[in-house]
Amino acid sequence: MSIDFRYLIPEDIFNELTELAQKGHEQDDRIVQGWLFADRKNNFAIVNGYDVTKDPAKCHIRPKSWMKLKKHKLYQMRKLKEEKNIDIVYQFHTHPDGKEELHKIDLKILEYLTTGVKVVVTPKNVIGWYYDKRETKKPIIDKMVFEIINK
Repeated sequence: MSIDFRYLIPEDIFNELTELAQKGHEQDDRIVQGWLFADRKNNFAIVNGYDVTKDPAKCHIRPKSWMKLKKHKLYQMRKLKEEKNIDIVYQFHTHPDGKEELHKIDLKILEYLTTGVKVVVTPKNVIGWYYDKRETKKPIIDKMVFEIINK
């Protein structure tokens, strides 16, 4: 990812997402998952919404089929981009324990996909992780900082 590219998130969406993580923390560290939507402008992306897709879970779950996971993710992303007429779709999930780093299963999923973004929502922050292992032996993992903006 380019250092010059910025990720902007309206304060109300930031607060709603971090509240999801906080509620998960209060409910026995439940994890919430969904899709984060953004519009791309020249050198920045502005988050414009999100959808929660699964009931809260107690832990990260290893996929039953890696191939199905990849196909489903790509299908859903294309479908959402077309239906909502948006440029960027990222998967997000909460880390109610407050850890911003990727968990072991997050890294395994990204390793299988070879490239992608995981957005992690904690009770205090929204962080993206860009992963790319297409052309290098060691993966490139860049932190994507979401800057809070007022609408």
